[in-house]
Amino acid sequence: MKKVINEHKFPLLFLLITFGTYFILLFSRIITENKTGFYLGHEHVWSDWPLHIAITSTFAFKPMNTWFAYHPMYAGGKSTYPFLTDFISGMLMRIGFPLPLAIIIPSIIFSLLLIIGMYILLLQLFKSKKIAVISISIFFLSSGPGFINFINAFFAHPTLQMLLYPPVHYTRINQYDWYSGNAIVGFLLPQRAFLLGMTIGIWVMAGLAWILQKSQHIKRTKIILAALGLMAGLLSIVHIHSFIVIVIVTGFMCFISLRRWKLLLFYILPAAILSLIFYLIFIAGGIQIDNFVKWLPGWTANNSIVGWAAMWISLWGLTLPVSVVGLFFVRQEKILSKSWIAGFITVFIVGNLILFQPILWDNAKFFMWSYFAFSTLCAIVLSWLSRKAFAGTFIAVVIFLGLTLTGVLELTRLQAINRNQLQLSPADDINLGIQVRNATNPLSVFLTDTSTNHFVMVWGGRSIVMGFKPWVVNFGFSDTKRSRDMGTMFSGGNLSLPLLKQYKISYVVIGPGEKYGFKANELFYEKNFPVAFANQSYRIYDVRSATRGL
Repeated sequence: MKKVINEHKFPLLFLLITFGTYFILLFSRIITENKTGFYLGHEHVWSDWPLHIAITSTFAFKPMNTWFAYHPMYAGGKSTYPFLTDFISGMLMRIGFPLPLAIIIPSIIFSLLLIIGMYILLLQLFKSKKIAVISISIFFLSSGPGFINFINAFFAHPTLQMLLYPPVHYTRINQYDWYSGNAIVGFLLPQRAFLLGMTIGIWVMAGLAWILQKSQHIKRTKIILAALGLMAGLLSIVHIHSFIVIVIVTGFMCFISLRRWKLLLFYILPAAILSLIFYLIFIAGGIQIDNFVKWLPGWTANNSIVGWAAMWISLWGLTLPVSVVGLFFVRQEKILSKSWIAGFITVFIVGNLILFQPILWDNAKFFMWSYFAFSTLCAIVLSWLSRKAFAGTFIAVVIFLGLTLTGVLELTRLQAINRNQLQLSPADDINLGIQVRNATNPLSVFLTDTSTNHFVMVWGGRSIVMGFKPWVVNFGFSDTKRSRDMGTMFSGGNLSLPLLKQYKISYVVIGPGEKYGFKANELFYEKNFPVAFANQSYRIYDVRSATRGL
């Protein structure tokens, strides 16, 4: 063991000192709480984390028998959202950790484990420290040719400020519903489930690769395979996209070892059984809309192969062309390594043919997983070039810069937390939410506006009739009728009362969002129902006398 550690300590130290330190500095500053409110350090975090905080608070403060009673954003809907990362944070809060630390500490641990797992996996598959380090670097410094736009803008108006804080996100291309091409900016930081999902998935593949390369049975092989299978099955409540990826990729890895099928059953059966159990408990029956998954060849490109190719050049720049060259070199690798690459090519193809959720951007999770394998193909090419005297080394450096400069700009911008910070909730609304949490039934239903960060859901931990509509649809719920009914309920009058009863509303919230988005008739509620809670911006009316709500 000491020999192995000594052999790999320098590449691992390099990765941990660079990217590991970056993650630590990033996560430790991404959440700020002060007397004015609660702040998050990036727009993607601001949009994604309110739901995660709501689910975390559910595990932290509510009775166990109500944890999965409803979806936080859709009263009465099944709680289908993968929850394990928020469960971990919720348990930390139960033993006394404050919310920021309950999120920050697991995130740092997962990111460091991800880096180590990536290195071990690539070392298992390609037996090269150089390829492992270059591949991981390309992945974290993803992606695209956006740096060209930055160079043009910089030389037009050169300032030190532009270097310290690039003015825009250069991997974002709205034309293709591509909100970020950088692994950290768009995925590992804001998407808490993706971070844990990728970490577990990487370690599953690393363990399986290690087992499959052993010509003879090692001690406890079956136990290790069963543990890997349970980890793979666990992904169904961690991150569904990562679960699908691991099913496909490890399926390829197992297929080339079919002669050992009896042994591989110790991996396959636990994974299949556990994921089926979780599916039946947490997912089955939760999708209400038709065409939740649909055929969409080309993803967001126009209907031509030229348009599709142009899209991926715009999004990833040199990555796919260099990866194609890398396939030539992979022919010389072991069949296990080739099967791993083939699995990820399949993931990429599937993501370009099938839309797995209504929001187009969500397929980018498959593409980012694929990008990890394509980064490896690029690293293989660069490693080969670097051995070809000065000219080869020079070309390798140019290609590496072409693959990573945009990512450097993205990560430079991301670290400027003070420039990116957005308020999630003001202190007054947080306090009102805590009052709601402490004084109402855990199963009470609130009529609110449809914002992503409503204090009743985030800080009160209570079910709201419907949250942010695009996300509601993306979770598989129908929004059309419910949105119309919410408008009727907010309008007051005789038509509102049957609907309030139908939806089992306990409290009606009226504040700026409800007045602006639904033209809420506060006069009706003021005349007919008592105010249960209030602050300067909101009044919450108790309508249980008319609805028999909880």
